[in-house]
Amino acid sequence: MQRKNDALADKVLLSNAIFNGLEDEASPGFIALRGDRIAAVGRPEEAQAWIGVETVVYDLGDAFVMPGVHDNHVFFTGYISMHRGVDLTHTASIEEAIKLMLQEASNLPSGKDVNAYGWSEENWGSLPEQSLLDELFPERAVIAINLNKSYCWMNRLAQDKYQFSPDQCSAEARALLLQAMMQDHSLVKQEFMEFSRMLAARGVTSIKDIGFDRHSELLPIVKELQDEDELLLRFHFALEPVVEPLDISTGTQYKALYNGDHIRFQGYKLMLDGVVADHTGDMLEPYADMPGVTTLRPVDYNKIEESVLEADSLGIKCCLTAEGDAAIRQAVSMIIKCRDRQGNNHIRHSISDMEYPHPDDLIRMGEHEIFAEVYAQILLLNPTYEEAYMSVVAGKGNEYRFYNYKSMLEANVPITIGTDLPLFITSVPDSLYSASHRLFPDGSPAGGWYPDRGMPPSEVLKAWTINGARHCYMEEVTGTLEAGKYADIAVFDRNLLNASAGDIRDAQVILTIMGGKVTYNHSWNEG
Repeated sequence: MQRKNDALADKVLLSNAIFNGLEDEASPGFIALRGDRIAAVGRPEEAQAWIGVETVVYDLGDAFVMPGVHDNHVFFTGYISMHRGVDLTHTASIEEAIKLMLQEASNLPSGKDVNAYGWSEENWGSLPEQSLLDELFPERAVIAINLNKSYCWMNRLAQDKYQFSPDQCSAEARALLLQAMMQDHSLVKQEFMEFSRMLAARGVTSIKDIGFDRHSELLPIVKELQDEDELLLRFHFALEPVVEPLDISTGTQYKALYNGDHIRFQGYKLMLDGVVADHTGDMLEPYADMPGVTTLRPVDYNKIEESVLEADSLGIKCCLTAEGDAAIRQAVSMIIKCRDRQGNNHIRHSISDMEYPHPDDLIRMGEHEIFAEVYAQILLLNPTYEEAYMSVVAGKGNEYRFYNYKSMLEANVPITIGTDLPLFITSVPDSLYSASHRLFPDGSPAGGWYPDRGMPPSEVLKAWTINGARHCYMEEVTGTLEAGKYADIAVFDRNLLNASAGDIRDAQVILTIMGGKVTYNHSWNEG
């Protein structure tokens, strides 16, 4: 017996492989959507009762249906800095790049910056010289960041204007430049829409964006898109103090102002140590390749702890970025101190990066429900196992401690996944290749890199979905496929749980739905 029209579904998804996020396997079934919510989830034979003449039915066959993806660590501003201006990705020489940048300058108002991105020293044969830009562009700043974001080809005018040097071009170092790039409201709005569409094509329905200082340029744009019903993903955001010191008053204002299901403030990001690969990560034991050195960049932990405790006292959570085991230990201790002061009123603090944790601190994290934000695609930074740095900096006997997801899971650490985008572009298939199959881009090593230390595929998917929802205080309304929750759904063209290592990276999203609205359809052919 068919339901009354007002009880029928707007959309019904049928599939032989629905991963609801509550179980570890996928099974045949249907999902009925009405408005922005899931109306029902059930067995295939129950679907017909929800289908009327106006119901859009997606008969997906063996396609894999899962909750929408939440990327728990992205930098929109970093992304636009790698997509704004002249694309030098395919240039074969410095001369070709100069020609393109001169052409760009001729189309810009007098004095306006020339931005470029994507060049490679390997393609060009040498590192470009500053003097060339000084000579050709004497009256405008020129900034061209390379493909791996490790070097900015700049003239002197750009260095003086934005206060960073060519070989020190992290996102934090480029903060003044990124702030300037965010001033063009209409252009940034267009770029944010392109960014959102790109993520929707990868199954993403929610992000946590890291914004420097007050993030005041982007927030009005996101609110505008929400008011226009054009927001394609749930926008969570955290503030990272870079140009200015941590401003707790802004945090308290944002906590009151941005607390909805589409735009929500998620506290502060605070940097502790640097990067283990370049010896600025803070280690408990000296680096294997640098005897006597535990870090090249000392950390003022007392100052950071003061900020964490102040934020926690006001109910504002913090994400502490720590790579080395000494920094991770300090981060865990700071959060435990917050727990001791607040009793059972747990703020969902997290530690991001987590490259080289000590097993004892993973146990402490699990006991105190401290969230981990890991970059599950991380092995793809290294072209091959032979070129990876882990055994070099920590010693062959300790390299297994890097990215030790099994120990995190055994310690009951709640794991979420981010990308540090644009470090990586969100890819669930790539994360399974790296974190589950434990392979480098070339397929090495045979059998995987410490495969017993990886994450089972179902845990990877939960880290992308329900765990991210929990971390953002959204688990009651998103993160799993259950009746009553928002219809946030990603559909892949094959079963991600049993795809082989040789096949998984070819998996593609064919449909994304956020709040009942189709945000990406590979065919754009409903029926």
